Amino acid sequence: MTLQAAVPGHARLPRIPAGTRVALHRCGPGLPPLRARVRDLMRDWVVDGRLAPGMRLYEQDIAAALGISRVPIREAIRMLEAEGYVTVHNRQVRVRALDPASVAHLFDVCETLEALATRQAAEAITPAGARRLRDLLEAGRAELDGGGRPVSDGVNMALHEEISRLAGNDVLDGLITPLRGRVQCLLRHSGDGHRIFGEHAAITEAVATGDAARAADLAAAHMRATRRDVLAHLPGSGGRMSSRA
Repeated sequence: MTLQAAVPGHARLPRIPAGTRVALHRCGPGLPPLRARVRDLMRDWVVDGRLAPGMRLYEQDIAAALGISRVPIREAIRMLEAEGYVTVHNRQVRVRALDPASVAHLFDVCETLEALATRQAAEAITPAGARRLRDLLEAGRAELDGGGRPVSDGVNMALHEEISRLAGNDVLDGLITPLRGRVQCLLRHSGDGHRIFGEHAAITEAVATGDAARAADLAAAHMRATRRDVLAHLPGSGGRMSSRA
């Protein structure tokens, strides 16, 4: 993807399609606040790997690239900091670096939340919900068979999001959604798409058949295995992992 820098010497930002600028300038009932739309765009850049870990971000560069003022940029950065995507220190904004200890802690929390979401989804499953889950699983199978990477192409996230939707717990969803985005960033460092798909298949079947206890156990084991895989492939980690791995 072609990149651009607003200020010489500053890190380059992803090129912004004209349609994105137009969409950001829309306003009216039903549209999220501008700061939230900017947050979502910048979060996608981080999740997709278009903003590298440790990269310094400049409000003026982002404002110039998007054609908006710095105020919603500043507000979006605060939101991203709260969600764990960026750090702010001495007024310097950087994409959060991939520290092995922080990665392990992230997976520890996600293990508990994903197990709860999966348990509740299984308890609330309907025939229509089971069909949606199986359809998403087959989409992942097709991606994998076609040489794609469903863990980084959005299929992985879609399956987990559908499980949350089925669980119907808004409080849990609010906690887990930003953490899932951070995990998605890390899946670029996972080398085992077939292992992940196999675990998704087992989780899907347990949820679809209403086996809540098994679904929760499988979801927790899935997060532990993914944590081990990510840490083993994380640059500079030396394969280190938390004591719970």
